[in-house]
Amino acid sequence: MKVIGVYRKCDLVTMLGTCFAVTGIIMAYNIKTTCAIFCLIFSAICDAFDGVVARRFRSLKNEEVYGVELDSLSDAISFGVLPALITLNLTSNNIYVCAICIFFVLCGIIRLAYFNMLTTTKKGKNDTFIGLPITASAIILPLVYFTSLILKLKYTNIIFPITLLITGILYICPFKLKKPTLREKIILSVLGIIVILITLYKCYF
Repeated sequence: MKVIGVYRKCDLVTMLGTCFAVTGIIMAYNIKTTCAIFCLIFSAICDAFDGVVARRFRSLKNEEVYGVELDSLSDAISFGVLPALITLNLTSNNIYVCAICIFFVLCGIIRLAYFNMLTTTKKGKNDTFIGLPITASAIILPLVYFTSLILKLKYTNIIFPITLLITGILYICPFKLKKPTLREKIILSVLGIIVILITLYKCYF
């Protein structure tokens, strides 16, 4: 019996990113914030290259549509739910922070649905984003997190919710942003791995 779904190499990369995201959610739930941040970074790396893998192999139209939907569902978990839980983990978890997290996730799925609409109707441009891409949370949140650790910043109860609020607003603002090139994706991925290695070195050596 054949199971449902499409299992191209690019789809497996997307699913790997989802696995990192779910692991990150578990880590955040267990108050292991740094590990959750690591998972967020690894999930972003997978997301950066699933499209690259997809373009290396020819696919049927229905497989391409499936890949777009799978990627969006994975993004909603990886860069919507996971950053929200990390923020809840870093704050006093009051009603205002909860409201911001809900708003952030809603803006993220609105952004993803809008992107899918543009793709389906062929109105989108291949080299331009409209609004901040949801994957940006995997750059912004770790940057704020590690900066706050290094500088020993106070008021993290305010810093992280505001960061999430601004990021959510940028998801639905209709400005144009150039899509990163493959070289830029590689540079960002390498920087993310370097940050993880430095953090692990400082924690265990």
